[in-house]
Amino acid sequence: MSLTNHLRQVMIKMSAPSGTRPSRISTPLGQSNAPSTHRRLENHRPNTIVSEKEETYYILSLQTDPTHHRTMCALRERYYPPALLRVSAHISLFRALPGSILPSIRADIGAAVARMKPFGIRAVGPPIPMGRGGVGVSVTGLEPVEELVKDLQAKWHGVLSRQDRGAFRGHYTLMNKENDWEKVSRCLEEVRRELEPEGCPGMALGLRLWRYDNGWWRHEEDLSFSGVEDRDS
Repeated sequence: MSLTNHLRQVMIKMSAPSGTRPSRISTPLGQSNAPSTHRRLENHRPNTIVSEKEETYYILSLQTDPTHHRTMCALRERYYPPALLRVSAHISLFRALPGSILPSIRADIGAAVARMKPFGIRAVGPPIPMGRGGVGVSVTGLEPVEELVKDLQAKWHGVLSRQDRGAFRGHYTLMNKENDWEKVSRCLEEVRRELEPEGCPGMALGLRLWRYDNGWWRHEEDLSFSGVEDRDS
């Protein structure tokens, strides 16, 4: 199937009734908009003059087509420790954008996505063992995101956390902080079989902005690439 036809089918699915849209794990209703009380590691704190107690934090992730998103969410929900599962499957670009300069950040993101068009990606095996009982999945086709991250890092270098100034390595995390090695081993084997031989293809349609809320991610805004109808939901 050509990229054009794939995108056409994705757009048809995006205009389907709301019941067909992917479910997301996000902040429960009733949570406040107060700054997070979670203490961040030094490497994960943005470099602003606002104190940690007063600063708010935002995450920027890649927005994909609903079918791809549902598939990766199902894998994450199958293997991630239930007590820790607060966020749906995601590919993070930045993890601690400071809310104290959010208008400027939003403007830069908006200008960037306006210059980008949808592109194909693919989650591929074999899965990767990660530290602290984790399992990750690599994603191919992310070269446009790599360039975007570099451009935004240059714009925001003075305020980014040390973590967000690092190299972009796009991936999905399907398991983390699992102490049972048998579960980790089973996850690695089952995901390897699940992704053979062609992986999980999808389309990158834009970026998604989240507000960090004491472990939960509250969905803020979708910013679509050029040619994709905005569906902020």
